[in-house]
Amino acid sequence: MGELRTRKRGKTWEYSFEGAKIDGKRKPISKGGFRTKADALNAGIKAKAEYDSGGRVFTPSAISLSDYLDYWYKRYASKLTYKTQDTYKNHIRLHIKPYLGSYRISSLEPDVIQEWVDEVLHSQKKLARQSIANILGVLSGALNYAVQPLRYIRSNPCIYVKIPDIKVDKKAKDHTDFVLSKEDWKQIKEYFSSAPESHSYLFFPLIVGYHTGERIGEIFGTDLLADYNPVRHTLSVSHQLQKQKGILLYTNPKYDSFRINKIDSLLEAEIQKELKRRECDRLRYREYYKNTYLLPDNTIVQLPADSQVPDSYQEIWPLGVKQDGTILTTEHAKHMSRIVKDKVGIELFHPHCLRHTHGTILAQSGASPKTIMERLGHKNIKVTMERYVFNTEEMQNQAVSLFENAIK
Repeated sequence: MGELRTRKRGKTWEYSFEGAKIDGKRKPISKGGFRTKADALNAGIKAKAEYDSGGRVFTPSAISLSDYLDYWYKRYASKLTYKTQDTYKNHIRLHIKPYLGSYRISSLEPDVIQEWVDEVLHSQKKLARQSIANILGVLSGALNYAVQPLRYIRSNPCIYVKIPDIKVDKKAKDHTDFVLSKEDWKQIKEYFSSAPESHSYLFFPLIVGYHTGERIGEIFGTDLLADYNPVRHTLSVSHQLQKQKGILLYTNPKYDSFRINKIDSLLEAEIQKELKRRECDRLRYREYYKNTYLLPDNTIVQLPADSQVPDSYQEIWPLGVKQDGTILTTEHAKHMSRIVKDKVGIELFHPHCLRHTHGTILAQSGASPKTIMERLGHKNIKVTMERYVFNTEEMQNQAVSLFENAIK
């Protein structure tokens, strides 16, 4: 490209240089308004360097991993869901930058990354194998982007790195793989049927999770006005509820897994019961009841029942609310979990086990893997069968009986 030039225009200075030709004609790039020639020259040098490097303000071969990750996060990760962004940001801040951030990406070798995995993530931090895989995955994804489409480096050094064999913590595995038995569920129902008012409002989301296998965010993201269809006996998964920087909003379900699930008569009876309870609560609290509204930007607000509401506000009935209409969020699932552990005595309970339990019951009862996959909103059957359907004792007994009958 052409040389950088400066000139005085009136009382201020301007820089200019020649850009790429458009339709065969020269395209000058300039900016004025600088107080001195030196100011114009310095700004011009910076602008021309950025232009010549395709909009980058750095030399790819010299950039540190720390600065590159900032660049990658802004260009790529910022397009992901808020929850994924937050996870990536924490992995970068806590695990990657403090140990590898000072390296130039062009000099980052597999042995350096392998040492970081072995000595820092495994030996010092004692992270679980899956946690290490997730953190390494963020780094590898960022460096893949540096290979293509950016072409800052020729190959990704992470592809040669191996995650160490880590013995599975049996207690942790038992917790992760926990599936509720019929007796467990009976005990949970018995407790909540006579629980104090401060606990009872948590039971309905728990029931929905048990009967549908929906993700926690999807449960709390259900709008009973729009998503429940009493004629077709269905419950739609249209949103998940998230909190971003203290603001509640509806976002698409994970993997955009919009779906309409048939529901059983027991769940439908509970939904009807909940709707009647809510009508009674509205009469009980009157103007102090909190109505919930969805705004055009998908944020959620709550206003007293006697408030003047703009036309753009769409009233919704969140699946989970307290007696006064206060909306429940995914954070209340932690409270639900503590109650089941402390009051019912099921130590291994966690909210996600409702999803495992639903998938396992369906498989145990003969539902096809594809039906289970679609009901749970998975991308493929492998995830469903490996992570969400567990080989219970009843299923093992069925397998033995099938084999025995086959060879008689």
